[in-house]
Amino acid sequence: MVLYCVKLLNLQTTIYRYLTNIFLNESQVEYMLYELILNLLFILVGIFVHHIWAEKTGHYQSKMIISVVFSITIGLCIIFRFHESFLHDLKFIPFIIGGLYGGIFVAAILFSFIVLFTIFIYGFTGSIGTIMIIFVILGLACGLISKKFIDSKLSEKLTIMTCIAFIFTVIMFLWRQNEETSIVHTLLYLNFPALSMFVIGYIMESIRGTILLRQQIAKSEKSEIVSQLAASVSHEVRNPLTVTRGFLQLVLEDDELPQEKRKSYIKLAIDELDTASNIINDYLTFAKPAPTNWELLDIEVQLNQIEDIILTYANMNSVSLDTEFASCIIQGNKQQFHQCLLNITKNCIEAMPNGGVLSIYTSIFQHHVLIQISDTGVGMTEEQINRIGEPYFSTKEKGTGLGMMVVFSIVKAMKGTISIQSKVGYGTKISLRFPIAIPK
Repeated sequence: MVLYCVKLLNLQTTIYRYLTNIFLNESQVEYMLYELILNLLFILVGIFVHHIWAEKTGHYQSKMIISVVFSITIGLCIIFRFHESFLHDLKFIPFIIGGLYGGIFVAAILFSFIVLFTIFIYGFTGSIGTIMIIFVILGLACGLISKKFIDSKLSEKLTIMTCIAFIFTVIMFLWRQNEETSIVHTLLYLNFPALSMFVIGYIMESIRGTILLRQQIAKSEKSEIVSQLAASVSHEVRNPLTVTRGFLQLVLEDDELPQEKRKSYIKLAIDELDTASNIINDYLTFAKPAPTNWELLDIEVQLNQIEDIILTYANMNSVSLDTEFASCIIQGNKQQFHQCLLNITKNCIEAMPNGGVLSIYTSIFQHHVLIQISDTGVGMTEEQINRIGEPYFSTKEKGTGLGMMVVFSIVKAMKGTISIQSKVGYGTKISLRFPIAIPK
């Protein structure tokens, strides 16, 4: 088997050398392929730049983007042109692509660039007039079928692009048929552009399809989030409103209701209205998390205030506090920063139904302050950690998930990061990291 493979390899080498001795020498073949591949490389880089630029800006069919990118590509093809060939370069490939995807407007811009740049680099030659006529016809043809081309199927697009490239190459060959070219030159330069156009067209449409699919997925995710938010807010607000309506209806319909009970019902109704108001405020904070008034906050001062606020709630739940605060200045909104820390500490306390220890530590490193909040509660699974911050997800029986949604939004608005570590039965540690504005 090995001997057979060696003989086959020797046979292929012999055939290759025989053909190159008839038509060209090896150095000519290598140099010719180098010129073709170099031009093809410029075109492919232009295609990728166009797609990256279009994806960033969101304007895939932007005529200006197509014109700028393919003008640069055409310029590189003109500069690094071929030698000893009726086909001097592959500038017509980005010209065809620009005309088909951008229409007559882009074709006109690219045509003007080709004429002016060619004259600037090589001067006004006798053949420039004929080239102008050929490119005018080519640009008009591509521009006129542009709209129909964009709406075509992939197979139709590839057929159109390949045929136009091949027809153009044949026209150029017939125009310069008086020039002496070898058989290998002729076969290679007649077929390579059409094959290149087919490959480039397939790559373009594949990338374009991926971008469109990604945009559809993004829109679908946004619609899903809106649906979840709408469902959760309607559900959460409806509950306290239903309770409020029931108590008010009892007060209104029962004239013999004792005064004490009447006051109790009204107080419960007010409490439920406050609950609904808090839910709406949480949603508003999530929807518009950017602080309206930035100010300098001393971490030590702010955390001491938060410790005073949660101390009573912690004592009621048999939770002791263990704190150690460093002093540094960050930038943010005081009210929202307090809301963020209170939401986290309240969740930690509620995760310890049988009591425990709530620890809050801060440390400073690399121009950032790290706030670590940990509890000795029930902990969470990996799946629960990954879902923290999602609308309407909570590990608590009566939780809405809004609190952690707000936390993530506020931390992001203050240019911070958040990470969560937890293990079932061992507690949870939440780490907040914020950039320091003024070190102390």
